[in-house]
Amino acid sequence: MAGVVEQLKQAEAHKEEGNQFFKDGNYKKALGAYHKVFCYVNGLQTPAATSPGDGKEGDSSSSRSVPSSSQVPKERMQDLRVLKQSSRLNMAACYLRTDEHQKCVDACTKALELGSSAKAYFRRGQAYLELRNLSGARSDLERARELTPKDPAIIAELRKLRTALGQANPKERASYAKMFEKPSAPVDSQSEAEPKAIDEPQPVAEDADADPDMDVDGNNSEPEEAPVREEDPGPAVDLNTRDEASKPEVNVRELTYAWEQTDDAVKVYVSFDQSEELQNGVKESDVTCEFGEWSFLLVIRSHVEGRAPLGLRLGDFHRRSWPERCTCTIRSSRITLKIMKRVKENWWNFLQNAPVQND
Repeated sequence: MAGVVEQLKQAEAHKEEGNQFFKDGNYKKALGAYHKVFCYVNGLQTPAATSPGDGKEGDSSSSRSVPSSSQVPKERMQDLRVLKQSSRLNMAACYLRTDEHQKCVDACTKALELGSSAKAYFRRGQAYLELRNLSGARSDLERARELTPKDPAIIAELRKLRTALGQANPKERASYAKMFEKPSAPVDSQSEAEPKAIDEPQPVAEDADADPDMDVDGNNSEPEEAPVREEDPGPAVDLNTRDEASKPEVNVRELTYAWEQTDDAVKVYVSFDQSEELQNGVKESDVTCEFGEWSFLLVIRSHVEGRAPLGLRLGDFHRRSWPERCTCTIRSSRITLKIMKRVKENWWNFLQNAPVQND
């Protein structure tokens, strides 16, 4: 029995090691440490379960079939389940960070085999969304929301899912047309709530942007563990805020840009030396700028007769921006767009090309 307890201690130590690697941003080593957890626990056996036929405890012969050297004490069974499930969820968080989305799906599925978990549904939903499995994403995200109905991060991800559906090609849209006819948990203003701290045991998806899981299923009876990284998930989602910036109503000539970022914001620079029309600067009345949580649109009207306006539309940010605090500043030699982040961190995938024209 002492050997089993020692194995559990070793497995827990490897999990803590993985958590530290995750905190340092070394996801490969974190995964290595989480894999070691299962090297210690996969051979462990739980006490004989109740026989399904008679409702009695397993007989002596079944008990003797499990070597005592690998049998987990009854008082540690819950610890073992928590350890295995949280390690799987932490692995899923790593896979999200490294864009290994199918592996994230697999890890979350294994976590769910150990019990219901809003985080497992949430992260698998995120992975499905990246894999363009919109029906799978919707099913998992709605299930996560049923378990934690006031979680703003889940609300935001459901909105992102609807945006993805809107940007799908006509064939995809037709295929998924019925997905949102009868949503099991409609996103509305009544669902807003202030996000809670990551280390509270009640919520399960407040670290919805893939931080390791430090508690399971919101069960107060389970041991609370230290979070890997505390971070402010930002203000509650304002459902009146635009999800995506509009697309131009006319064809535009695309602008080039440069960018830099801090933990608080991303700055996009559009210089005037890229076009003769901009050499003398532009008037504020000629510039239209629109910010959404996942994209922005900049349009500069041309004064050359017959020429289309100049435009730039970028989107698919790593996380939600804060449109109400984003700014567009016109200077003598350039335009600076400041995209304010809701969560303070470095965006590891800043921007991707977003369609600048209407389909």
